[in-house]
Amino acid sequence: METNNDGFEYVYVEIDGTVRELDKGEIEYLETKFEPSDGARPYIKSSYYQLTPDKKILGFLHRDKVPENIKISKTELRFLELRFPFSIHNSGQIIELPVGIYSVKVLGGWEVSIGDFSFSLKNRETNKIISPKNTDWRVQSYEFGERAKKIMVLDVPEYGYYYIRLKNQQDLKVRPSNLIFTRLWEKQIPNQDLRIWIG
Repeated sequence: METNNDGFEYVYVEIDGTVRELDKGEIEYLETKFEPSDGARPYIKSSYYQLTPDKKILGFLHRDKVPENIKISKTELRFLELRFPFSIHNSGQIIELPVGIYSVKVLGGWEVSIGDFSFSLKNRETNKIISPKNTDWRVQSYEFGERAKKIMVLDVPEYGYYYIRLKNQQDLKVRPSNLIFTRLWEKQIPNQDLRIWIG
């Protein structure tokens, strides 16, 4: 379903130039009051064609500034940025990936059980499907100020936009520490809060 004349006053321009309505979380974010110097303030474009410093078209935009020839879609489909982690329950989203070999890390803790958790990526243009491989070399680190554990390696042979399909998310289990004695008081991180990062 598409519209150009209803809904919240702002919309979102995706990385490929398509425009969509906002979800509830984004609307709440835009309605939050920020100090002028707060770096967490949302980025709002002054025109549809304005680009970010890294030459991307994405960003929030006032509905009235959407060109007449561009439809505003009502969709749950959202693009993910490579530099940010995403929820393991975000199946169906799209991520832009250049050619390369990437580490797949789960955030939140260093004791990780994967079980049958997995995901695949489907190229939007070619329909080619690629899947990461589990790694036994599970390096632990800090990413985005959180504990992180490398669980997979992803080989991307061609640049493109990829649909993410996640499977058996409930099998992924994470605890903050991998020390045995900490299990007495540390709780498992709620599955719905788990995020992974491809980078």
